[in-house]
Amino acid sequence: MGKYNTLGIYLRQQRNERTKMSFDQIEELLGFSLPRSARVYRAWWAEDPRHVQAFDGWLSVGWKVAFINFDNQTVEFVKADGAEIHTHQEPTQIKELPRSSAAEFENSCREIMSQHYRKDLKPGAIGGVKKLFDFVSEDKSIVGDAKFYTMVRGQGLPPAKFSVIAEHVWLLEKIEAKHKFLVFGNDRRVPEEWLRRYGNLVGGVEFYFVDVDGKLEKLEVK
Repeated sequence: MGKYNTLGIYLRQQRNERTKMSFDQIEELLGFSLPRSARVYRAWWAEDPRHVQAFDGWLSVGWKVAFINFDNQTVEFVKADGAEIHTHQEPTQIKELPRSSAAEFENSCREIMSQHYRKDLKPGAIGGVKKLFDFVSEDKSIVGDAKFYTMVRGQGLPPAKFSVIAEHVWLLEKIEAKHKFLVFGNDRRVPEEWLRRYGNLVGGVEFYFVDVDGKLEKLEVK
């Protein structure tokens, strides 16, 4: 999985023939900052399949760059209708797991976590807590939430998101359930950094990360 494949997955899911994105939106989607050259040099956006960003980000899924505005820091992509898709190497397999929004991520995780725990998980309330959790088993033995987070502008720590994670951990710790968890997507640095700072204070709440291939990984305190 190349580092720019998330952009390719996003473009492949678009129904319109054209889509305009800011550089900040692309960074939010990728989970890391674009290099400075992407913000000042047109050559970085060249239709060259030897460039990993071009091949993984748009060429391999049948899109091309139509227009770049360095003043507004935006790029417009257009479907390469009828054009030959560049395959200078074996194309990276792109799974159909949706990642374009937090809601789609939640729906994907519902199936993944249901398979993991071998129980059907649905949105619901539990333990008298006035909150609708994303995942609750019918017998109330499993409860969890999904979080689709990234670092601030792909780099900085997200204090507001850290506070939300702490609040959910606190709520889950108050609930009588056999399995309590948070599952994260988009940028694994967010839960990993939270665990590095506060994980030793957590009791009984498991952290998981789901990558763009749908692979589930349990995160541990380091």
